[in-house]
Amino acid sequence: MPNHAPVVPAARADQFITQSLELAGVSLETTKKLRTLFRTIVYIPDNNPTTQELAALGAQLADEWANVIDCEREDLEQLTASTLIK
Repeated sequence: MPNHAPVVPAARADQFITQSLELAGVSLETTKKLRTLFRTIVYIPDNNPTTQELAALGAQLADEWANVIDCEREDLEQLTASTLIK
């Protein structure tokens, strides 16, 4: 028997594409924000407490967005798995 890819309804495929594009957009936006934050930190003189505060803020922001992106990725994986099973 030849291997055939499972047939996915068009509406489901559109949902995959939409969610994937949204995740890519969030990822790109977040990366740009983090890049701006860390480029700013580079220009702060040494021994300035603001440097540590901004670095801590950047780490917190990165953690929060990594969690959001990971949750979205998991949702896409579950959606993919449930579609392929049907």
